[in-house]
Amino acid sequence: MHIGHISAVHQAKRLCEGVVLAVSGYEGDRGDEIGLNLEKRFRYTRETFRDDELIVVGKIDETRIPRYPQGWVQWLGMLEELIADNCEAENIEITIFVGEGEYKEMLQQLRPAWQVVLIDRQLLPISATCIRENPLKYWQKIARPFRRHFSKNILVAGSASGGKTTLIRDLARSYGSPFSLEYARHYQEKYNVLDEELNAKDYMYLLANQYRQTSNEIEGTANNGVVFADTNSTVTKAYMDWYLTQNEQEAANGKTLVKSEELEALARQYWTTVRQEKWDLILIVPPVTKYVDDQFRDMTMAEEEIRWAFHEHLLKLFKEAGLEDKIILLEVELTAEDPQGFYGRYQLAQKKIEERLDITVW
Repeated sequence: MHIGHISAVHQAKRLCEGVVLAVSGYEGDRGDEIGLNLEKRFRYTRETFRDDELIVVGKIDETRIPRYPQGWVQWLGMLEELIADNCEAENIEITIFVGEGEYKEMLQQLRPAWQVVLIDRQLLPISATCIRENPLKYWQKIARPFRRHFSKNILVAGSASGGKTTLIRDLARSYGSPFSLEYARHYQEKYNVLDEELNAKDYMYLLANQYRQTSNEIEGTANNGVVFADTNSTVTKAYMDWYLTQNEQEAANGKTLVKSEELEALARQYWTTVRQEKWDLILIVPPVTKYVDDQFRDMTMAEEEIRWAFHEHLLKLFKEAGLEDKIILLEVELTAEDPQGFYGRYQLAQKKIEERLDITVW
């Protein structure tokens, strides 16, 4: 849905006493091919007009009727049912607004009692086809609830103390885009909890709230088509694996083993969450920087061997989640001028964003 559709709906509302807006489609239609099936389009459209009492949004599922240009009789029957379900008065006058001349001709033939209005599409020359081909170019013309589907979401991930937060902030500033930081850091500072003290209940909160926080940025008004995020459910899962799946020796030293049912619940929540996430690019920061003590980090993770083991485990989890083709390792040459690779990774990230997503800062 774009501003052309919205303008047509407003035209109908202001010329009539109310609008029944029919979202129509079938399994495998053009929307379905890009992940916008009928149910999703219906819900996004209803969200678009959620605060307008004069507009009722319904859906027509064409899956079981003949495809256009056949199926007019069956389709009109479903449309009339939709109208009847939403209009209490009897013998109402129906005006139907359409965007194609051939639709108008067919409707005048099949329903001569209806008034049919052909929308002037030249007043707002934008089409759904243009948007599907280049959504960022026409970003401001897309109805806001639909933008989340076309948003390009970039995740920066890696082990602790790799410079991810600074990289995220710098990239977001360069592209004029919003960003979502690591929720765990906020959570630990708020409740004064160290890395190694997080328990199963804590991780439940982290999984849910990291997802919600990033979703808020994707759905927010600041989203210009690109959103950056520091940490996702897979990174959280890596820390869960590291700290909660302990061996018997650690338990003997006073650490509490997590109950199997808690681990199973966390696993279910993780897989539910990661399947809902949508990443267009995942930039992985390797553990080559100096490990900084921020009073919350587990300093045993500063050991090079442990940092690389965690890094490899994280890559393994991303592959298990089916995200291997989204991953870019930000591996750069360390020089005397850039001994920890901060500037090199910043440049490489911009290069990969341009190569993979055709997005530049210019």
